[in-house]
Amino acid sequence: MLITLLAGAVATLAWLENRRAGKSLTPHALTTLINRDEAVVIDLRDKSDYQNGHIVDAVNLPFSSWQSQHSAGGKTDLQKYDDKPIVLVCKMGQQSSHVAKRIQSEGAENVYRLAGGLMEWQNAQMPLVK
Repeated sequence: MLITLLAGAVATLAWLENRRAGKSLTPHALTTLINRDEAVVIDLRDKSDYQNGHIVDAVNLPFSSWQSQHSAGGKTDLQKYDDKPIVLVCKMGQQSSHVAKRIQSEGAENVYRLAGGLMEWQNAQMPLVK
């Protein structure tokens, strides 16, 4: 009985954290958002990973760079795109979730993240460019 309660509490906590991290998109929903609303895709992976393959027209802003800009208290490169929907992409979804939570708590709107990150994009057999 206690194990069931613990499992339920963990599942609820994971669900709440996932909701706080912004709206997640499937790869197909992402392509629709890009085509319909001219969303900006921000790739949070390192430059070398980005150069090995990324979503078409994605802007590379490595997580470490964003983190140092954010810690310095100044403007981050993400704020350039406040007038458009922003879609955060990383390798598996953890870093994009962290960034989405932070910028939404600071008042950013129209922030999305690719569920499962670029791994999910590749699993859906969506194209990458180099």
